[in-house]
Amino acid sequence: MPKNEKDFIKNLNVTRSVRTKFAVSDKLIKTSASGNQYLDVTLTDKTGQFDGRIFQDVEEIYNKINVGSVCLVKGRINEFPSGSGRFNMVINSITELDEADYQNEDFVRVSENDVKESLELITTTIDDMDNQDLKNLLNSFFADEEFAEQFSKAPAAIVHHHNYEGGLLDHTIEVLKLCKTTTELFPNLDWELLYTGVLLHDLGKMKTYTYGNGIIGYSSEGNMLDHIYLSCEMVQEKLNSLEIPRELALKILHMILSHHGDVNLGWGSSVDPKTPEALALHYADNLDAKVKKSLNS
Repeated sequence: MPKNEKDFIKNLNVTRSVRTKFAVSDKLIKTSASGNQYLDVTLTDKTGQFDGRIFQDVEEIYNKINVGSVCLVKGRINEFPSGSGRFNMVINSITELDEADYQNEDFVRVSENDVKESLELITTTIDDMDNQDLKNLLNSFFADEEFAEQFSKAPAAIVHHHNYEGGLLDHTIEVLKLCKTTTELFPNLDWELLYTGVLLHDLGKMKTYTYGNGIIGYSSEGNMLDHIYLSCEMVQEKLNSLEIPRELALKILHMILSHHGDVNLGWGSSVDPKTPEALALHYADNLDAKVKKSLNS
């Protein structure tokens, strides 16, 4: 297969045979309802990701292919479940390729949004604030050009939503826009506090994930601590060097710790949202993540 020949995932929406190249972002041996083992492989390229399933020589193939590799895959695209509009692949063969056999840019997913425009919205939002304590805290992050560059390139997840280069910035901007609408409907919300929570709530994802060659993985910190803790740690380090009133600092940290909602749901929050701003952040964050995932499924 020529190096520059590629059938992209966004076009795999009809039942047909396929022979093309994909990056392997995950692999897992599973058991079917009938008790038979199969290999579930997450296949990716710059246009998206979908699942491939292998039903023969499961353990042998599992040991031959590596997460992060690019493979030549042959199989058939099927709609499953029937009528769902969702497609996956039954894989007949999968073979790892050398770097000389593919173009790396085919597999690196990046944001389609204007990074400069997104960062300018963050800067404008901060500049519009009257609370100098909040402005100082936010500027301690976003006025740092190196930080802003890293923030703008980080993914927001491995699988669930905004799982591509620039996904964290996209997610943050989308949640910010949702919260701007929310404050128009509920003008009694402390908008400066809410927007501060929006801009800081997922900072830890910069340390949670590794990203290279289009493959997102967990860092050792992310695997052991997760992004909510890491976000709080990053913010607390800044708070330690700034003279911010304790009550205000608690409200900021509370929004980060509670932004995944009800503790009993098991989504990772350390505490239930207990302020109007924390509730608004949680629901905006959840809405953006769920809709983004649904649109890309």
